[in-house]
Amino acid sequence: MAIVTIPSLAPYTDSCKLHNSYDAQSCVLAAVCILVGTVLCFFGYRVFKFTLFLAGFAAGFFFTYLLCSGYLVDHLPEKALEHKDQIFLGVSLGVGIIAGLMTLCVFYLGLFVLGATMGWFVGMLLLPLMYKHVEFLSEHNWVPYIVLLAFAIAGGILIICIQKVIIVISTSFVGAFAVITGFDYYLENSTALYYSVNMLHGHYDKSELPHCWYTWLMFSLIPIMFIAGMVVQLKKTGQGRDHREAYSRRSRVPFMGTRMDEFSDQRPLVTAEE
Repeated sequence: MAIVTIPSLAPYTDSCKLHNSYDAQSCVLAAVCILVGTVLCFFGYRVFKFTLFLAGFAAGFFFTYLLCSGYLVDHLPEKALEHKDQIFLGVSLGVGIIAGLMTLCVFYLGLFVLGATMGWFVGMLLLPLMYKHVEFLSEHNWVPYIVLLAFAIAGGILIICIQKVIIVISTSFVGAFAVITGFDYYLENSTALYYSVNMLHGHYDKSELPHCWYTWLMFSLIPIMFIAGMVVQLKKTGQGRDHREAYSRRSRVPFMGTRMDEFSDQRPLVTAEE
């Protein structure tokens, strides 16, 4: 839900009564998150090419929109400011499609972006735990970004080293995160997500830490759905499949067609041509 203006969480700190407001654009995005997240969570390994494209698209879209909203607002003419959300959305969609095609065509780039996406969202989920260090973070606003970047790089490296298992883990986690985020928007306008986003923007206030029971219920559903997605993929939808076969059908690169053991990447990635 990156394209929504971050609201103030002050009304939520006084009571647990919902004060929701909706707009068509955010409702559509939440619905897309739920639909795509469900596919990723339970069928991510089976639709591996779609997963790689989606990882690149999401990364390109997200960072392009952040850059546009953070640096281009002051450079737009007055007439364009009225439609800045639509302009930023169009630019981000274009960059996202290009990034998605790149990750789809370049095998290891796609793998790294997928693992990095998982690491980034794991870091986002853990950011609220840093609220005890409010004073330090307010003076060093770059720390959360370093933490997220470290998680992203670690996830990218890990998925290249241990491919199948981490692909299943990453798709299950990212899918679960997307689904619950979508439902959370309809329930409480993504209060929990905005707390993590606010920390990235340097807004630290312990009083804004989510405390209502339904917020923590949404948090608890993420690991539940994550585990369910892993079980379904490992036992059913991903059983007996090799993600590299999706490339071997139209590729002459020998290692792409090598059959991989069920849960191991012990065989060499590159073999000499005879």
